[in-house]
Amino acid sequence: EKQVFQLRAHMYQARSLFAADSSGLSDPFARVFFISQSQCTEVLNETLCPTWDQLLVFDNVELFGEAHEMRDDPPIIVIEIYDQDTVGKADFMGRTFAKPVVKMSDEQYSPPRFPPQLEYYQIYRGNSTAGDLLAAFELLQVPP
Repeated sequence: EKQVFQLRAHMYQARSLFAADSSGLSDPFARVFFISQSQCTEVLNETLCPTWDQLLVFDNVELFGEAHEMRDDPPIIVIEIYDQDTVGKADFMGRTFAKPVVKMSDEQYSPPRFPPQLEYYQIYRGNSTAGDLLAAFELLQVPP
């Protein structure tokens, strides 16, 4: 059974990132992956605690399965943090995973579940911690 959703990734900020540049700072941005789509925040220069305060909207996300399964066990969102270099490709700084709060089309968009609260997600690089991401993710079913 096909269900259509909109994913909203509220990318607020990161903290305690590691210095990827010789200046002792980084030029971080986040890339959010969901199913077959990805989007990036803007690059913020020379900071280890970027505040993006950006909303990334993924429209027409098609998921297949029972509606109650989507609500109870939504797909995982992958968030990767990179350091933008002036030359060459961006350097990987770390990764974290999140599950969105799901709102089916027959539910009200109202407290306490909506809007979702910002949460800290631990960023990992290999087995080491590499900072925290403060964000919220919501998956809203589009009525047929």
